[in-house]
Amino acid sequence: MNLIFDLDDTLYDLMGPFELVHRKLYADKTDADCTELFIKSRDYSDEIMEAEIKGAIPHEDCFYERIKRTYHDVGIEMSRKDTEEFERLYRAYQTEISLSEGVEEFLDYCKAHNIFIAILTNGRPKSQYAKVIALDLHRWFDDDHIFISGGIGYQKPDPMAFQYIEKMFSLNPEETWYIRDTYEADVVGADGAGWHTVWFNHRNRERLENCADVTVRSIEELSRFIKERS
Repeated sequence: MNLIFDLDDTLYDLMGPFELVHRKLYADKTDADCTELFIKSRDYSDEIMEAEIKGAIPHEDCFYERIKRTYHDVGIEMSRKDTEEFERLYRAYQTEISLSEGVEEFLDYCKAHNIFIAILTNGRPKSQYAKVIALDLHRWFDDDHIFISGGIGYQKPDPMAFQYIEKMFSLNPEETWYIRDTYEADVVGADGAGWHTVWFNHRNRERLENCADVTVRSIEELSRFIKERS
């Protein structure tokens, strides 16, 4: 069995940095629920990523568009300067992240039972690798098991991103599972590569039709599923 993990909001809680920035800058300007805002921002992130891949939005505008659209939906109009301040704080708070509860024990189990594990994440090598360091993920993942889109030249959902790992380690796609928190950016590419998919739906989003082979809502549920199959 081979397990390939997404990084953001899968191995750690991505909402933490977002919530800290929201409380600091906008909590007194809207009574919108922060969790709903965060989920909205993730949905926009998937939408904007697709537009970037098609060349409709330049990379440097992606964060701006994502945050601007998120807060526009709750009646707050943000300038580019506003979003730059949001991003500055957001990146700073990301250095204080920690693994989600139960992840450490689950990764220990995988290593103890010789389950192949790797990470495939979109982003720039510098920022994503900083998260790897902050989370101390080298306890379980060697450098050659950490794949960042900006480093390999392929970005999810391009199936080539998944096949890059598959070819490097001669993985059997029928025995390979991709575990992620989002649908649009991940499952399309994993399916295209012939992999199985696990949707880690810990935000309790509305389930989409045929969105994954398996849906779990907690690390405990994921762990039980893997233990039953390994």
